[in-house]
Amino acid sequence: MKYSMDFQYMPRGHDRPLDDGEIVGLSVDQSQFALIPAVGDYVQLEPMTSDADHARFSGRVKSRLFRYFGNEHCGINIVIEETDDAVWGGLIKE
Repeated sequence: MKYSMDFQYMPRGHDRPLDDGEIVGLSVDQSQFALIPAVGDYVQLEPMTSDADHARFSGRVKSRLFRYFGNEHCGINIVIEETDDAVWGGLIKE
């Protein structure tokens, strides 16, 4: 089975997440490893290139949706909800 992961950002006050297109572009099969954030985890998505197609945002994982297409593919949608900026100072010291 192949797995692909997509992230969507949900700003405070919105009922639905934004669809910014492909954010991470991760695709693996059952022989590979990918760490998937759990609901409640904090995530910062920073593009490694200046590619305009990749969004930059951070927040807490609100939900994960696993969509199975037969026994060949699983698409994982992860919604990241906006959090207060004050949270980040308590998570990491830089």
